[in-house]
Amino acid sequence: MKTIDVSITSIEKYVIKYLITDNSDLHILQNKQVEAYIKYDNCESFDFDLTIVPKSILYIPISLYLLPITYFYNVDVIVPEMDKVLYGRLNDMYEKYSKIYGPFSEEWRGKFTINKIEENTNMMSSAYENIVFFSGGADACSAGLNNPGKETVLVSIPSIESLAKEEGELRMEKFSLIREFSKLVDSSWIVISNNFNRDVFNDNMIQTRLSEDLKLNSSAFKFDGWFGIKYLANMCSVAPFAYSQGVKKLVMGSAFEQEEDNKSVNYDGANPELSDSISFAGTKFSEQDEIYTRRTKKVANIISKCNAMNKKTKIWTCFSDSSIQCGQCAKCVRTQLNILCANANPKDWGFENFSDKAFTKYIKKFSYWEKNACWLWDIIDSINDNTKYVCCNELLHWLKKIGYKEYLKKASFKKKFGVWKKLLKIYKYPHYVRSVLKKFRK
Repeated sequence: MKTIDVSITSIEKYVIKYLITDNSDLHILQNKQVEAYIKYDNCESFDFDLTIVPKSILYIPISLYLLPITYFYNVDVIVPEMDKVLYGRLNDMYEKYSKIYGPFSEEWRGKFTINKIEENTNMMSSAYENIVFFSGGADACSAGLNNPGKETVLVSIPSIESLAKEEGELRMEKFSLIREFSKLVDSSWIVISNNFNRDVFNDNMIQTRLSEDLKLNSSAFKFDGWFGIKYLANMCSVAPFAYSQGVKKLVMGSAFEQEEDNKSVNYDGANPELSDSISFAGTKFSEQDEIYTRRTKKVANIISKCNAMNKKTKIWTCFSDSSIQCGQCAKCVRTQLNILCANANPKDWGFENFSDKAFTKYIKKFSYWEKNACWLWDIIDSINDNTKYVCCNELLHWLKKIGYKEYLKKASFKKKFGVWKKLLKIYKYPHYVRSVLKKFRK
């Protein structure tokens, strides 16, 4: 069987470096040899040193990131060491991912060879109880406010997002967000970065194989595909730090999706069944925070708790590379509507460019479109007919009257019309079209 080999090439106090070698000739990796790393920032106040963490723990992040490739390719991923608890979870993880993203076929499956299995029952410390994953969004702010205090460490891993950049205004803003939020909840914090998403897999090729050759077409796969399958594995870059600090629980915010009487948790890479399947040493994911709480209610709870402390926090949902949220992407619009339904002003909660007039115009032009109707249903269902809202009062009652189905119908029509309009503009310039087509043929 063809192999992919993994080794650790360097261990510094706050940095691990790996070498991944693809001997499969299947071009699964971006290059035959890929250098990968994990870096831990703001760790000076912790008793944390990667050079004394067991290697079977240091191999966890890269092992979990490579593991899903064995679900779809007949390759043998060879890892020198693995934690015993994690090793015992591998088959259950496969079953859960097959349930959410598949079903998968055993005929596709490769191997995961571990040369040495180590038991790591005695964690290095008992300094902290919880790690709360913090991105700055509504789910993360809720989880942080529900798990405050000295026993919690907030952990931001910006690299796990599909649109993440290593540098730029947004990356700096992520540092600022977690630093300020840590003061609000009186918890410590670190930021972890890695180059896994950027440099390891030949992602486009793998996505094509899964969709076109293996014909994966589950709701989860259609939603976030190969990227989603790797999502929780990438979050486990936290494993060496968690082990060194004696952390027992990994806490992540939920994304409960309710539309009318249809109540369901999210079918994507953060699905609770997937996080429940992962554990290592003495650490596991806890039940996801507020797992059955709708998003608008969650945002209202954030605002209520902050107001009770006479504090404010930014609720950051935007992926624009800027220190200011764009205010017009789907997540920005959704979150501003959540805030408005809580009878608050989005300007006070991270949307500094919010304008009552401009926002009303944007919504009434049917420019807001959601792939999943549950988010708009939740917003409109939360609007109280008897409430006079401090911002966008007329807009909210207009939305309530029009209803989520009618709004999305018109927004979908506008979106499709916009696509055709762009195509028609292109065809006005046949020379340009011919030039583009020539480039594609090359």
